[in-house]
Amino acid sequence: MLDKNLEQFREMAYIANFWKSLRKDIMALISVYLFLILLFLIFFGYLIAPYSAHEQFVGLELLPPSWSTVGQVQHFFGTDDLGRDIFSRILYGFYYTAGSALLITFAIAIIGGIIGVLAGTKAHSYFSIVNHLFDTFLVTPTLLIAIIIAILLEASLVNAMLAIFLAMLPHFIHKIYLLTQQELKKEYVVTLRLDGATRWDLVKLVVLPNLTAIAVKELSHIFVLAILDISALSFISLGAQYPTPEWGAMIRDSIELVYIAPWTVFLPGITIVMVILIVRMLSNGIIRVLENYRY
Repeated sequence: MLDKNLEQFREMAYIANFWKSLRKDIMALISVYLFLILLFLIFFGYLIAPYSAHEQFVGLELLPPSWSTVGQVQHFFGTDDLGRDIFSRILYGFYYTAGSALLITFAIAIIGGIIGVLAGTKAHSYFSIVNHLFDTFLVTPTLLIAIIIAILLEASLVNAMLAIFLAMLPHFIHKIYLLTQQELKKEYVVTLRLDGATRWDLVKLVVLPNLTAIAVKELSHIFVLAILDISALSFISLGAQYPTPEWGAMIRDSIELVYIAPWTVFLPGITIVMVILIVRMLSNGIIRVLENYRY
């Protein structure tokens, strides 16, 4: 019981020290707050949208953004060719685009992390066989694999998410597997094994602490690729279908208006870029803090 309480105290102290180090890095702290705002928009963005994503305002079709001389404050980002409020549709899109990417990333982190670590700690088991089967996917771009899988399924956002998940999972498993193998081959691990450390002890004391920074980097990369791939599949009509306010689908539906109403295309695109920027800032900040904290 005492050992358990001591371990909990060490974990709480580690979290407290990490947060203290994070607060000293201004850019990292700003990125955390921006990511929290992003999470809020993913889960509650549709609640703060001024209008429904499908509400049409007759007579206000292709209304420019409010900063234009003919724009209206009531429609901050203007309207599309059907008179739908673009600002509201972008807020709804956080749930469909960024939310889908977040779900994919979370699923890959859990499933891929478990399989990769188990395969790495049991090099001659059936887990490593599964890992080698996944290696065949590594030479093919993830978007191409996702397109192939999506073509075999009915076009929908859920199937697009499944296709992207299956395309990216082998890469994460392979990365975690190799890193786990590298960590377990270090000399001090032999000492831990001679001291009677179990496989779970090695995972907890050696693998997980040393993989944290790399896992954060890989998962942020997966999140970015997931957003781009979801938008890309929707853009080529293999993902979200009309009238879902997914950002890639919004760009697809308005691409013919790029010359007469460029805001209908540029604003969803800029939103994608901003979300990617926030995620990359968060990843770089956390990795920087972890590396400084380690040393």
